[in-house]
Amino acid sequence: MSWSGSSHTSDVSTPPTCPALAHLGLPPEHLPYYLYSHPEVTAAVRNDTECYRQHRALLPCWGYEEDCPPESRYSPPVCAQEWEKGKRHKLSNTEQFWWQAGFGYASEQRRQLVTLCEARSQEDSWLECSHYARYCRGRNLYLDFRRLKIHENHFGKRFRRDILGPGDIGGHCKVITDRLKNMAGHEVHGLMSWYAELENFTSLNFRPTAGNENCDVILDTPTYFMKLDLGINMYHHFCDFLNLYISQHVNGSFSTDVNIIVWDTSGRSYKDMFGDTWRAFTDHPLIHLKNYDGKRVCVREAIFPLLPRIALGLYYNLPLVPGCKNSGLVRAFSRHVLYRLGIDHGQPQDGRLRVTFLSRTTQFRQVLNEDQLLAQLRTDPRLHVSKVDYKHRKMSFLEQLQHTQNTDIFIGIHGAGLTHTLFLPDWACLLEIYNCGDEPCYRNLAALRGVGYVTWEGSAGLTQMDELGTHKGRGDYDKFVNYTVNPTEFRWLVEKAIMYVFNHPAFPSTHMHPKEEL
Repeated sequence: MSWSGSSHTSDVSTPPTCPALAHLGLPPEHLPYYLYSHPEVTAAVRNDTECYRQHRALLPCWGYEEDCPPESRYSPPVCAQEWEKGKRHKLSNTEQFWWQAGFGYASEQRRQLVTLCEARSQEDSWLECSHYARYCRGRNLYLDFRRLKIHENHFGKRFRRDILGPGDIGGHCKVITDRLKNMAGHEVHGLMSWYAELENFTSLNFRPTAGNENCDVILDTPTYFMKLDLGINMYHHFCDFLNLYISQHVNGSFSTDVNIIVWDTSGRSYKDMFGDTWRAFTDHPLIHLKNYDGKRVCVREAIFPLLPRIALGLYYNLPLVPGCKNSGLVRAFSRHVLYRLGIDHGQPQDGRLRVTFLSRTTQFRQVLNEDQLLAQLRTDPRLHVSKVDYKHRKMSFLEQLQHTQNTDIFIGIHGAGLTHTLFLPDWACLLEIYNCGDEPCYRNLAALRGVGYVTWEGSAGLTQMDELGTHKGRGDYDKFVNYTVNPTEFRWLVEKAIMYVFNHPAFPSTHMHPKEEL
């Protein structure tokens, strides 16, 4: 048995399982791509007829492999037009989007890697980074945290620059000084670069991890150091998780037998509302940097992954090619996380579209007449309507994901909860009732995931129930008021979403209403 060579796979098709690769914990549809990028694994399963295809060249590929033809790439982008009128580009819109927001982004990080500390023998250390130290990895590294002194900095900066001076971080290798200095320039924000942590990397006269007296702790398990964005905000925190997944592609490994050390130089606790997600990346509890306060730590294999606020990185404030959608990289991330967390996807069972209305019970951006809107939707025989409040006290995050993955139309006003768009089925549509002046945020997230998007056009039919500027410290801003919504205009938006889903080629239309045109 073999896989189809097509790079388009839908939520309802399941490739054959591969017992010889079950230990990888990858979604079945991702296994042929893994085999393509790991030929040594392909050779190891050559005799397993369920896992190996006689002609490896026919296997699909992620896209960043050197010999991957464009037509074999995983889930390629879709653009309304290939070339922008009046503009000259070397690349088509599809190619630009792929390099900007798809697996081309991972390819570029791999291409940029340069050696900063050169090993002279197999036992030596080494360090390499992509431009501006956005992503780095090394072997047999030494980190001296005796300057950390968490107790003196309990409420201080999360990403201090004074904890690793000359000689406090390094390896038994030859530092290429000019290359290291050229990594500077993007460290103004701690979540943009690792240069601030690595700028004092030093050639040492001893070999870390060699069992010498210079190490108080030796970490033999591959270790990811992570500087994290806000753990209480899904939009910000999933920038962390997405960039960790991209870094796994750059590193070429998806093993969960890894350490993850949270790099935070303050003594404050990190509140993580989405902690279950770590199970998709590690089998072990998170380790906090303060655990190594006052200790010299030697790491056999260290990875400093891509960070969430990188300039033009994924996905915070990333401008997208207009009219393009479906990042294969983001789609793969969605599948990867859902599979490893054991989230099942279902199909409409009773001939009705599954509509989820995300209710806000926060101080601002409430839809005050949402019950009226829901009552109206429930009169439509094509719809099965649910109202949810994705607060963790009411629904665990895994339960939230399960509900989202079994949603065809996701409705809500602007807010971090709309980040669940990442985990909608391929044919789904996001209806952002109002973007509150932040127009590209969730429109772009929907485009990255490849799902439909509709929102309020203009301001007619929206009524602000508070005066702008009345909330101290908030200013004149649409995000800090509540709204009522015109039911007729709202119903028109829902109808657009319904038609999008019904007419999507991947939608499992069996036992559903016939497809219609707008």
